[in-house]
Amino acid sequence: MKSILLLFTILIVSSQSIWAQNKDEAFIKKLTQEFEAKKNKMDLPLVSSKIDYKTLYLDENRKPLRGVDVISKDSANFKSPANGYVTAIFPDENKYQSIIVCHGDYFLVYSHVEMAYLHAMQNIKEGDYIGTASLDKQGNKRLHVEIWYNADKLWPPDWFKKPN
Repeated sequence: MKSILLLFTILIVSSQSIWAQNKDEAFIKKLTQEFEAKKNKMDLPLVSSKIDYKTLYLDENRKPLRGVDVISKDSANFKSPANGYVTAIFPDENKYQSIIVCHGDYFLVYSHVEMAYLHAMQNIKEGDYIGTASLDKQGNKRLHVEIWYNADKLWPPDWFKKPN
């Protein structure tokens, strides 16, 4: 597990360097501001989904260590909540893929991806489909989601709309 976290950190930091070299500062700033404006307003990436709080990754103090799992009984397709740029697609610790999408200084990391619809270095717009989530043992679509600010992990539920 630690090796995956280290890999994420290395990819995010190196992706940010590539991003900065290929995009101007104004564009990166715009993406960052657009993403920040979405705090508490983003839909969960899967249709008719919810956060599976039973699968939280906790540290020794029972604080969330990284992202959350989002589950749905409906569509397995998930989409981008904001404009951005695919920085990496790579195998995760299971038999699936992980995708890192850059939104300026913010990164969304998706794991347990069955199939990616995009390729690395591709621009994406808000609402573009990114891929399909994997199936879990209960027949639910399951997608692991992490939000990073540069190399700092953030708590994803702070970014998604609160359920009604």
